[in-house]
Amino acid sequence: MSHIHINVENLEFAYDRVKDTRKDDSQDNRIIKDVSFRACENDSIGIIGANGVGKSTLLKLLVGLELNFTGQIRVEEIPLEKKTLSRVREKIGYVFQDSDSQLFMTNVYQDVAFAPRNYGLPQEEVDRRVKNALSSVHIEHLRDKPVHALSGGEKKLVSIATILSMIPDIILMDEPSAALDPKNRRNLINILNEFDHMKIITSHDLDFIWDTCNRILLMADGQIVADGTPDEILKNKELLEANGLELPLSLMQR
Repeated sequence: MSHIHINVENLEFAYDRVKDTRKDDSQDNRIIKDVSFRACENDSIGIIGANGVGKSTLLKLLVGLELNFTGQIRVEEIPLEKKTLSRVREKIGYVFQDSDSQLFMTNVYQDVAFAPRNYGLPQEEVDRRVKNALSSVHIEHLRDKPVHALSGGEKKLVSIATILSMIPDIILMDEPSAALDPKNRRNLINILNEFDHMKIITSHDLDFIWDTCNRILLMADGQIVADGTPDEILKNKELLEANGLELPLSLMQR
């Protein structure tokens, strides 16, 4: 069995719990409700669902951006908690939906080099990792380009390169195709399909999920209501419509 896996057991999370002083109980504000699943090395998982069902929150929990949860998350047998965050984040790379939240240095090289430098790696190793990360997303030509001069598609690829420079086993991506034009969207699909990493992707773009994922988790009201192959879930019109979604456009046209 591969060491690359994530185990989630009975996960629950609420940003707050509002006490109603008129009653002797609390309002249930759970965003994630009793979620359990296992992700393995060869999985490329698409997490889908209507707005507000907890998709992005679940990703943030998996990388430790929120820690006030109950239940258990284990990343390659490392229990996710405050004291293990640095170890977990060596295993997982997280790509934000908004690339501007991820890129903050002057040029592309400096952004991609930031994490390896922060971990104290020697300059020769930093240079090697930056070169390999840029090559992996086919943007070697952008190495010295100012970040402010990048297009939206270029920023997304640089954001991915910033996490590849840490050589993660697992990549998490929140709405990666958002705001991309058709050409950049197709380019991103092709690049992601070249990766050997375990991938977990949230998206409202079901055609993007169809083209990049081999397993689907369908969420509703903070819970996983279906877990199966793209054929089992993305072709199931009744299931999708019952959970506020529609068939991918590419499947409608067949």
